[in-house]
Amino acid sequence: MNFGKPDEAVALTNYARLADGYDTACRRLGPIREEAVALLGLRPGDRVLDVGCGTGSSFALLHAGVGTTGSIVGVELSPEMCAQARLRALGLDGESVRVIEASAEGADFGAKRFDAVLFHYTHDVLRNPAALAHLFASARPGARVVVAGLKAAPAWAAPLNWFSMFRARKYLSTFEGVAEPWSHVLRFVPDFHWRNRLAGTGYVGWGNVPRAEALRSGLASRDS
Repeated sequence: MNFGKPDEAVALTNYARLADGYDTACRRLGPIREEAVALLGLRPGDRVLDVGCGTGSSFALLHAGVGTTGSIVGVELSPEMCAQARLRALGLDGESVRVIEASAEGADFGAKRFDAVLFHYTHDVLRNPAALAHLFASARPGARVVVAGLKAAPAWAAPLNWFSMFRARKYLSTFEGVAEPWSHVLRFVPDFHWRNRLAGTGYVGWGNVPRAEALRSGLASRDS
């Protein structure tokens, strides 16, 4: 197991192999996906960013929230996963769903900011501070953020933890930060809260990008 920095080359190799069976393999995560999207509190007309969108499995749920007047942008590194995501987007509404094939830190999202940001099982991105800085620069102040993914279970659940990590090794290029995968997100979402899922081997967390006045107040309090 790698505990170093995320490795894009490893991720590309992994998902070239996994893409065809990805939806079937990850079907058990459906309830967590539904919970995560519900926590976004989407409204018609919202613009939402789906980070590491994979095969677009969240698109239908997101589209139901933003409606025909809203828009969805998915960013995904893997060409094989992107191809499936684009097919799924066409089945919904090709005009309102866009898939960008790029790294999270290299994608061009345009000038319009996002009202909501979803991270669903995107551990490599969460452990890349440069990628997070780029992504959150495209989120408007007050944007809703939801993060769901793998985490290390408590020590008492060691056998379950071992099984979970063994199963996840195909999907992650690093296990660095697996005890608190959201730790870098706190810089951008200081009101982040989370709860355990899957007997502690998973989690769902949520919060908001602070508004400018709240951020200034927080910095002033910290520096006083």
